[in-house]
Amino acid sequence: MQDTLREALDWACSRAGWWHDSGNLHPEVLRSLADHATRLGVRVTAETGCGLSTVLLSTIAEWHTCFTVAAGNSLERVQDVAYLRHDHVNFVVGPSQLTLARHSFDRPLDFVLIDGPHGFPYPQMEYFHFYQRIRKGGLLVIDDIHIPTIRQMYDFLRDEKMWTHIEDVMTTAFFQRSEEPMFNPHGDGWETQQFNQRHFQDSASMDIYCSGWRERMPPPPGPILGANSVEAPSALIALNDARREEIARLKLENASLRSSTSWRLTAPLRALSSAVRRRR
Repeated sequence: MQDTLREALDWACSRAGWWHDSGNLHPEVLRSLADHATRLGVRVTAETGCGLSTVLLSTIAEWHTCFTVAAGNSLERVQDVAYLRHDHVNFVVGPSQLTLARHSFDRPLDFVLIDGPHGFPYPQMEYFHFYQRIRKGGLLVIDDIHIPTIRQMYDFLRDEKMWTHIEDVMTTAFFQRSEEPMFNPHGDGWETQQFNQRHFQDSASMDIYCSGWRERMPPPPGPILGANSVEAPSALIALNDARREEIARLKLENASLRSSTSWRLTAPLRALSSAVRRRR
């Protein structure tokens, strides 16, 4: 690690927790951020939000883009830091909900930190604009995964083939872009996404939407938010299989009864037909 970065990192880790209005990344998160970024030799980086990470990324990257707002004192405090390399940073000021959509990146991104507005669907909007520009092998860092709106996205990404989950440090998650093709940003394809396949309640219907998905499904990535309130995917699959078998049995009995001329056999026909309809 270069001396300038080491000095900037030591300085950043010694700041008080509320050095600026929006709060600081934990020192352990800052160290992991610097380690991963230097290990990969990142050159082009971007982030939403502004703080100690902005100072560090300015000392690591050739060009860093910071999407932030002028509210509070975060931007002012960061711009006054001696370690900030002003000639390596472009501050795009305004709501990221608007500025990211209008911004044009000249080169693929090596590193992205999502730490802007946290209310739904703003982190997801930021992800949409960033994911299609992060190169294969690049890093995606998401802060505040303890907030449910962001934990939702975190759970999805852990089960997404485009990303490899590297680690969680405190409440910050690190992902690396895999070699998988980019998910089409202008299409749909929901049925091809592992998260939807794994958690779709009717697995029989999923077979119609995307045949062979069971054979390609890797083990689950771990507990997800709200996992205690829903049935496990394996239990859902077993339940649906049992239901299909019961429906098939009732259909066979129904067909047998329809072919019978005995009133004693055809008497229960309506009841069985009703049961089949209810189980569909």
